[in-house]
Amino acid sequence: MLRPDRSLTEKMFEEGALRLLVCTATLAWGINLPVHTVIIKGTEVYNPEKGGADDLSILDVLQIFGRAGRPQYDSKGEAIMITAHKSLAKYLGLLARANPIESSLIKSLPDHLNAEITAGTVTNVKEAVTWLSYTYLYVRMQKNPL
Repeated sequence: MLRPDRSLTEKMFEEGALRLLVCTATLAWGINLPVHTVIIKGTEVYNPEKGGADDLSILDVLQIFGRAGRPQYDSKGEAIMITAHKSLAKYLGLLARANPIESSLIKSLPDHLNAEITAGTVTNVKEAVTWLSYTYLYVRMQKNPL
């Protein structure tokens, strides 16, 4: 979808002119609109590396479900998933366990920090610590230091 069309669609939805949006999982990642109800119709997505279908990742499911019932806009939200019977137990288990999402920044921290140094954002150790404190890695390290 072209950016002007997307912006118009989002604006019309926010203003109530459109009451329903239908989008792919990829597009759902890029849309930042509060909604009351989210429906995931089908959980199989094409995986080009595999050359076939894969189940939608739990991260994608949680990201999409997270659009429903945002506290600043709504008192509650609903999330509905329609999936194949063979995938039902998997998703129920993953959603019921609700394991915290961990940061993967640690794997590439030197690269990111070097980029910040090169850009001039970080010029000393104190600024590096401040920069790190703005990351999700910092948040998770506070709660789950490995």
